[in-house]
Amino acid sequence: MAAYKDLVGQKITKVTSNPSEPKTGQMWYNSTSGTLRGLGVVEAWSSASPLIVARDKPGGIGTQTAGLVFGGAPNLTSSDEYDGSNFKSAPALNAGREGMGSGGTTSAGWKAGGSPPSTTTATEEYDGSSWTTVPGTLNSGRYIMGSCGTQTAGLCCGGYNGSGNNNESEEYNGTAWSEGNNLNTSRRTLTTFGIQTAAIAVGGQTPSLTTATESYDGTSWTTLPATYPVAFSDGASSGTQTAGLIFAGYTSPAPLTTTTNKFNGTTYSSAPAMATAAARNAGVGTQTATFSAGSTSPNPGLLVEEFTASTNTITAGAWASGGTLNTARNQNGTATNSAADTGLTFGGNYPSGTDNSEEYNGTTWSEGNNLPQAITYMGGAGTQTAALCFTGRLNPGPRINNTYEYNGTSWTAVPGNYGAVQAYTGGAGTQTAALGVSGETPPGTDLSTSYEYNGASWTAGNPANVAGYSGLVFGTSAGAIMGCLSGPPTSLETESYNGSSWSAEPTAVFSNNLGGASGTYPVGLFFGGPSPASNNATQGWNGTAWSTRPSLSTARRSKGSGVTAQALAQGGETPSSPTSNATEEFTGETTAVNIEKFTTS
Repeated sequence: MAAYKDLVGQKITKVTSNPSEPKTGQMWYNSTSGTLRGLGVVEAWSSASPLIVARDKPGGIGTQTAGLVFGGAPNLTSSDEYDGSNFKSAPALNAGREGMGSGGTTSAGWKAGGSPPSTTTATEEYDGSSWTTVPGTLNSGRYIMGSCGTQTAGLCCGGYNGSGNNNESEEYNGTAWSEGNNLNTSRRTLTTFGIQTAAIAVGGQTPSLTTATESYDGTSWTTLPATYPVAFSDGASSGTQTAGLIFAGYTSPAPLTTTTNKFNGTTYSSAPAMATAAARNAGVGTQTATFSAGSTSPNPGLLVEEFTASTNTITAGAWASGGTLNTARNQNGTATNSAADTGLTFGGNYPSGTDNSEEYNGTTWSEGNNLPQAITYMGGAGTQTAALCFTGRLNPGPRINNTYEYNGTSWTAVPGNYGAVQAYTGGAGTQTAALGVSGETPPGTDLSTSYEYNGASWTAGNPANVAGYSGLVFGTSAGAIMGCLSGPPTSLETESYNGSSWSAEPTAVFSNNLGGASGTYPVGLFFGGPSPASNNATQGWNGTAWSTRPSLSTARRSKGSGVTAQALAQGGETPSSPTSNATEEFTGETTAVNIEKFTTS
């Protein structure tokens, strides 16, 4: 028998504490705890950022860190691109389809067939920047089929042709589709993984649900002795012929399932179940690193989960419930410390208004001294011990240009009034480097003006390119990102500020006006807000593009603030209440090595 040193290349070392960055395969004896330790592989599904567009029966290509999900019911043309953490909008298909075959990568992909109509033979290719309809069409029109492979070696099998199940296979060489030998069992809603010369087809409807598994060698299909543990249809899969992952789908008698299994080319073995049942979803990746995107009713089509087999424990970014406000409120001002999940909230409660202020220590809210006036729709900036409140509406009363500073104990009016009498002002920055932009002044005129505060007075800056109201802003007067609605509330226009001028940036994924903003320029979050009603959407800016983030637990028109990895959503209007006392805290994704204790038992 080989020694551990011969296998790994190093001895089991004796240490008094676990190494800070252990290597895969490394083992050590911890003399302090008296235990033998090493890195253990963790297999698990975890929730991920949602799709931008809800999808039922979408196509999917690529890998867990570079994937593309597209189409789906009802006849969608849109595409969402995944970077391993978040989704951003990608080029649209030329024709809306659902239940199509697909394969390849995000720089060389394909999709074929689909519905409507259920007999379409159309094929499109993707080059990373656009979809192109190509001359090569399927010989047999169909949808809800199995598919896998690359852009120059693709495979479609089975499906439904509008009148019955199909057992035909077709191969794609990047130019044309050609007939291959047929499946042994005609079926639709099956799932297929592998490559054109080494594929597995499993499950589906024959018309009854089946456990049948077939293997393809590039010439013919062979029914394998191994059968899937449960009859199912409309599931998803990823990986290779000898290292596959199969998950989700409809089972009998249960509806949607969380069931996950691995396949080694010969036998199936169970794997951790998905967190949420899904069916008619897309699967993209490998046996050890994949993601599932989309689903059918009753679960939302925005659903995304990741499966990872790794020596690291990955905790996905998420919102979690925090302490409740003592005074429920909406349209309040906020300031948040750079320390995680601590801050200040003040005013709000339109139309009655409140002057109440509260401080948050990361666990509970406690009463602070009140504002000199009851104000709503104000701009806010700064931290818990050095906050700024400016403009807004008195309740009852008119709009104002007043400025107030908070020193951690009390609010003080300062002589430096804001440059205009207005409300719905976007604010960000520190007490000595604050930025105000956009807003609204009677009789409902949207503003593009911006002003900078130096700790004593406001100075007019260059205007934004678009006039809007209820701007969301993160950053400081030296650099910021702003989003606001202009005209009909259909899209959130965004701009960046370099300390001197505003520049147009890509339109945001969601219309989060009246929501919350958090970040350290140039990276940050927008969350909550109406679109057109209260929503739980969260999106992030990485300095270049907007993409999805994990959603709030509760939809709300939320005031909030914070730093990049942490954010506070506090108060707001929810679908069930005009004022809320709920707080949610956001923490970004974290990764830690999985150190386990090993025994001989």
